[in-house]
Amino acid sequence: MKFHTTDKVRLSIPKAALIEVFDECDGFDQDETGGRVIGTFEEHRGKLAIHVNGIIEAGPQARRSAVSFFQDGEYQERVFRKIEDQHREIEHLGNWHTHHVNGLQHLSDGDIETYFRTVNHRNHNAPFFYALLVTARQRSSDPLSRYTVKHYIFRRDDERIYELHRDQVEVPDAPLIWPASAGHSHDKRDKHPKRELRANPNRVYDNDILSEFYGGVRPFSSAKLGVYWRGPLELLDGSKIEVVLLEDSAADKPTYTVTVREPPAALKDLAEEIANVEFPSARAALITTERSCNRALYRHHGEMRRVDFSA
Repeated sequence: MKFHTTDKVRLSIPKAALIEVFDECDGFDQDETGGRVIGTFEEHRGKLAIHVNGIIEAGPQARRSAVSFFQDGEYQERVFRKIEDQHREIEHLGNWHTHHVNGLQHLSDGDIETYFRTVNHRNHNAPFFYALLVTARQRSSDPLSRYTVKHYIFRRDDERIYELHRDQVEVPDAPLIWPASAGHSHDKRDKHPKRELRANPNRVYDNDILSEFYGGVRPFSSAKLGVYWRGPLELLDGSKIEVVLLEDSAADKPTYTVTVREPPAALKDLAEEIANVEFPSARAALITTERSCNRALYRHHGEMRRVDFSA
């Protein structure tokens, strides 16, 4: 996907807004996360000025993993209506989310499809959609330099995606209208124990393959296990086995192992054998497991037929 430049857009996003975003990334440093961006804008003679005034958090029912993020839309809508009661000029400008846990340096195809659909929806008031993307964590003691961000603009009835240059983005020292706790972000950071997790682009490709061909196997993360996938795997005889794909990210190149939970008798030996194998990706682990189990079942059923025939 090609990203275009434009000299007709200016963005103002306060330091407090970036700190809210970065604190959220710190709090969920194993998973993608994000939120809504609200504020005002002016458009005059083809030039667009965007002013960020607040960040609405993802919400209590948001769902996160290392490769996906789904916001709690009902919660965010309630918050927006509450803000709108006091600030009638406020609009939903766009969204922000992060790819710093998976290493993807640009918007995904799914992001792009969603944002084009949103900006052209009849209920989206603004003639544009602003997308802030966090791409990488930086080693810096400066709260405003903890992460690298990119800024994208989608325009209604325009098939191009515009990426803003640094000189088009102003970062003033201005207050936010939401959240009310903005400016006290150090308190929030203390509540989230950190677990260092390297960015891993492989997770993006794994998720694309697994979600398309193995829809029941879904990504998860936990403080104890880190990143893993879990779900049912359907075999050629119509039976299903429960698999867990675990990522070991301690080494420079992460490896993946497979556990088959409560395997049937015909697959018990194979399950023990494959549990000791390390794979270069989750997709390689699952595809190999599927093929190996199907071969074992084929051999087992063949042996059973020979026994029945001889009887």
